[in-house]
Amino acid sequence: MTLIAYRPEYRIYLHASHNQLTYERLEEMTLATELPHYLADTERAISMVTPGFTVLSDLRRTLGPNFGLVPIFNSSREMLRAAGIGLIVEVHPGTHGTQQLMRQLREQSALPTRLFTDMAQAKAFLHALRQPLPS
Repeated sequence: MTLIAYRPEYRIYLHASHNQLTYERLEEMTLATELPHYLADTERAISMVTPGFTVLSDLRRTLGPNFGLVPIFNSSREMLRAAGIGLIVEVHPGTHGTQQLMRQLREQSALPTRLFTDMAQAKAFLHALRQPLPS
């Protein structure tokens, strides 16, 4: 796993052998008023994967929604779409506010998304996707 971006609000990692990005949203995102590197970090991460890539989005540490950042999140999701994303797997903390924001973003971007509240289940799901089908 290669670290792509290390910011107070988030981290982005690359799993090159799985053609997968892992995004960790941290507590600091809840109070952020701007994210000056977010789109550039997203662009750099996307440049390291090929179409059909997956994103494991760990949202468990988010303390609540930050609706002020929706335009930035929408722009990054458009970048993911343009790069040919295969699937986003989101792991939520289970709080209503975060789920509401993520639902709004999903509806606006219409990206293929699977939702989980358990990281082990999300990872098992992604692992099963990588397994070849029986002949």
